Amino acid sequence: MGVGLQPSRMSSLPPRKFVPNRPSMASVRGRGEVSRIAPSDPARALPLARAIPDGWYRAQALSCIAEHAPAAEIAGLLREAVTAAYAGPDAYSTVAVMSWPLRAALKRGHDSFARRELDKVLRLAPEVEPCASRMFALNCLWSGCDDADEAFAEPIWQAILVLCHPDRHWRAARLYRNIAEVREQRRPGSAAAVIAAMPAGRARTALARRFKLA
Repeated sequence: MGVGLQPSRMSSLPPRKFVPNRPSMASVRGRGEVSRIAPSDPARALPLARAIPDGWYRAQALSCIAEHAPAAEIAGLLREAVTAAYAGPDAYSTVAVMSWPLRAALKRGHDSFARRELDKVLRLAPEVEPCASRMFALNCLWSGCDDADEAFAEPIWQAILVLCHPDRHWRAARLYRNIAEVREQRRPGSAAAVIAAMPAGRARTALARRFKLA
């Protein structure tokens, strides 16, 4: 499954019910091969990535290559990765996988590109339906981007506050808990700010108790 491609705290393949169409084995194997080759030979990995049929996996593979490619090739690879992300079957697949090219852009210093593409994909996020899929997609987006740059991921957190009420689905409650736990681990005491931003309700009360704030 190409473990080397996975951003921390984010699964590269969502649970079955969140994948509109199961990927071809060619896509899975292709991404795994790119993951293996790209760190040492990005040029040899590139045609393999371009041949991956499924946009989700192609976007991941191209993003991996962008992380290791010569500086002159990065911009073009990032554009290809974004195009692959938008080649998915719906808004869910695009939002969920876009953290890969965004993360690669940040790692390689293409911050302006990353900000432009983040603004674009956040405008797409409200179109993800049903709400459980939207929550999972934003979790993928936030986790991958926050892992690269917490400040960059702040607009995603603000979108989560607007689009994912923590009391409307268990997946939303878990998303808020994940964000609180990540920030608390990074800076003890930071979970309090996450909890304070949440709307009053069951999820906020439960999380405050979890962190001994209530």
